[in-house]
Amino acid sequence: MPLDLVVPDLLLDAGAPASLREARLPWAERWLARADRQRSEIRGLESWLAAAFQVPEPMPVAAITLGGDAGPREGLWLRADPVHMRIGQDSVSLHDASILRVTAAEAAALVESLQDLFAGDGLEFHAPAPARWYVRVPAGELPRTTRLDDALGRNIFRLLPAGDGRINWGSAITETQMLMSAHPVNVAREGEGLPAINSVWFWGGGALPAAVRSPYVLVHAGDALARGLATLAGVRLVDPAQDPSCVEPVRAPERVLVVDDRLTAALRGGDEQAWIAAATALDESWFSRLGEAAERFDGVRLVLPGARDTLVATLSPSARWRWLRKRMPMAAYA
Repeated sequence: MPLDLVVPDLLLDAGAPASLREARLPWAERWLARADRQRSEIRGLESWLAAAFQVPEPMPVAAITLGGDAGPREGLWLRADPVHMRIGQDSVSLHDASILRVTAAEAAALVESLQDLFAGDGLEFHAPAPARWYVRVPAGELPRTTRLDDALGRNIFRLLPAGDGRINWGSAITETQMLMSAHPVNVAREGEGLPAINSVWFWGGGALPAAVRSPYVLVHAGDALARGLATLAGVRLVDPAQDPSCVEPVRAPERVLVVDDRLTAALRGGDEQAWIAAATALDESWFSRLGEAAERFDGVRLVLPGARDTLVATLSPSARWRWLRKRMPMAAYA
């Protein structure tokens, strides 16, 4: 199909808040009822993008997203994302930048201090985006890590990075916490009642993949991984399209990819009202016009990656006339 519309975190599992699972999206429900639906064993946006761009997993996420944020760079890279570690009685849980709202000035100041602290270890920190930080690692020092998504909300004691080189990555996390907890940036945030940016999470390590092949001629995405893959594949990349009219029709068999990840930050930040507002806006902008899009592009695939699997709903131009198919609540598709 010429147009793939990918929307992560729309279909929610049983552990999600009831208010979100009970949300009704009339247009999405209409088109899901009329589509030809299949389920894929692929779990999550990251794995779906890896398959679409033919990059073996585990992907070197840091090198790829850095390519989208600041251009491709040689070397071994890790994400060093700003996080909030919450200390409990018997555990330490992790929360990502979705609850922090890190500013560019805060990111620059904290990364400068990290660079001073770890310069002797040969680490090279960069913060091209406030919520995405990076560190270049010397050869032989890349640690084994846990994906940030897999660590969120969990006790991190058994998830800390570990390597076989001279850098003790567990100690590096401790030193980072000590530095950042007392940093002027966090002193100011405490005065404003904001959660501290009190550590980083190292993950997604590796070098640029040898090749990235794209089935798409055009990519609309705000997601850093999608943008990085498009950049490395040499595909035309534009800002996220919030309105279907912004997406250009193409000639078959050319294909267009749209990744709309506006629901993800709200879900990770625990902001139920923001998720509902974003889902409603998505329904009124994109989903209300899927029938028109199916005509313009000679078909649309609505791809909904979830934690358990991925639902792929294919809308052919004729699908809009399937009047008799019964609508179901969104939760029925999760």
